[in-house]
Amino acid sequence: MKSNQKGFTLIELLAVIVILAVIALIASPIILGIIEDARNSSRVRSVESYAKAIETTVTTYLTLNPDVGEATICTDNNKTLSTCIIDATSKGRDDGEPTHSAAKVVTYSGSAVKCDEATYDSSTGIVSVTKCYVGSDNKHSYSGDTKNGITEDKNTNSD
Repeated sequence: MKSNQKGFTLIELLAVIVILAVIALIASPIILGIIEDARNSSRVRSVESYAKAIETTVTTYLTLNPDVGEATICTDNNKTLSTCIIDATSKGRDDGEPTHSAAKVVTYSGSAVKCDEATYDSSTGIVSVTKCYVGSDNKHSYSGDTKNGITEDKNTNSD
């Protein structure tokens, strides 16, 4: 009598499960690292986009108002860079007092960005931002400027 059994034995099935588990253990940190890199890149791009929006607004304002010598950027009390107030000083004033003041609003539809400081260098036209946080993430802060780029601040990632 011929016994023709087809299928896997329990040992073969367990061996396959163990091999799949080892592959999953090796691959999961790699996949999690890729996801975190993508999140970090997204946060950097949000801060860069907003700094560029400020730069464009200030440059356009100064171009359209040739009597203005300098402009400074102020954030609101919540340090939210969804608004940008430009205080302008007219050229030719000896006392340096603002004679021309205008409030310009920069609307940025990306993630909510909060920064400790945003500055505009009138000699180079570059916007610099310091200690920026994106959304509800308070673990990662970013600083930099529109020329050299935005990078994550050291010692802010507590993961």
